[in-house]
Amino acid sequence: MGRKRNEYEPTLAEAWTHLGAQLGLQVQVRDDHSIEAHGTVGGRGVSVIVERTRSGDGGLRFFFDINTVSSRNRREHWHTVLAVRCVNPAGLTGRIASFVDINDPAWVPGVYDPRAGRHVRSDPPELMSRVLDADTYERLMSISDDLTLQITADAIIIDEESTALPSGGATYIAGSFLHHFQGPPPPMPDRAVIGPPRWIALLCDIAAGVDR
Repeated sequence: MGRKRNEYEPTLAEAWTHLGAQLGLQVQVRDDHSIEAHGTVGGRGVSVIVERTRSGDGGLRFFFDINTVSSRNRREHWHTVLAVRCVNPAGLTGRIASFVDINDPAWVPGVYDPRAGRHVRSDPPELMSRVLDADTYERLMSISDDLTLQITADAIIIDEESTALPSGGATYIAGSFLHHFQGPPPPMPDRAVIGPPRWIALLCDIAAGVDR
């Protein structure tokens, strides 16, 4: 049986109503488990989708053909898209991934350390040096998820399928990478809303690298 919802846990709609006001985004609540948000943050166009889906199919799949921690199957599937616009004068395209390789000797089963065995790679390989600086590289090395950023002609996009155990609480916090927090989690309701501004800021900073 799923647990009862904690009274301090905001629903997905409540969390994004708050975030919309904080970030200046127009938020459309499509149902209890689906939102869409659009607007401008730091002078850049930002689009967000967070939705619970019926299956785990779709999304931009991991492209290095490595068995990863986040490939384990769960029972409830979530789809999250974060897109930040860029000018991209050099016409750069490709992908940048931050992931844990469980075949790396630094990865120790049963020990929670998101940096152990973590790598940041790009396709093409030279894309990283063109786009990332020391700060954005370090932030990608510090996340707890296996994620791929797609660099297109006019946007940086993360399109991710993820999973979470069903519960009576705010499952989107576990199911959407946008709501994951690095380090000791703060109490509710801050835990539900602290992640998205940081992810948007990270992609805005990477977009600045694309625009150089």
